Amino acid sequence: MEGNRGKRAISKQEPDPTYLQDLTPPSWMPDAAKIVWFEMAPVAQSAKLLTEVDVQAFSMGCVAIADYRRAVAKAGDSDVKCKMVQDDEGRPVGAGEHLNPWAMVKSMAFKQAMAVFDKFGMTPQARTRISLQPQDDLFNGLRQANPAAKYF
Repeated sequence: MEGNRGKRAISKQEPDPTYLQDLTPPSWMPDAAKIVWFEMAPVAQSAKLLTEVDVQAFSMGCVAIADYRRAVAKAGDSDVKCKMVQDDEGRPVGAGEHLNPWAMVKSMAFKQAMAVFDKFGMTPQARTRISLQPQDDLFNGLRQANPAAKYF
């Protein structure tokens, strides 16, 4: 609404890497992560979010999602497990609860995947931070034609 209050030059010089054309996953990825790659890479490519520079970061996100899926399957319905405590003769003497180790794996994998894919703008909140300037040439031409246009 207020425009450029400080009247500083607007410089949005960003690198322009080549968009990824070959959607073959890296060979080092586990098979479960390659499945995630084949699900998500075409979507990211069509949204113009995946470049040649991004392959390693995107791969790590796919590995994290694969780990998350495996942990969800292993953890089952509950993140808490009951453990029966037995005496020397094998009789139950009590029970205790502990955190399922797969619940910890699930939590860590979730955080890793969200951190990576947040950088790619693949969450609703992350997309609000993406700014595209498709009319940049129009404004630059206006500024060159009329020096007073920088105040509007």
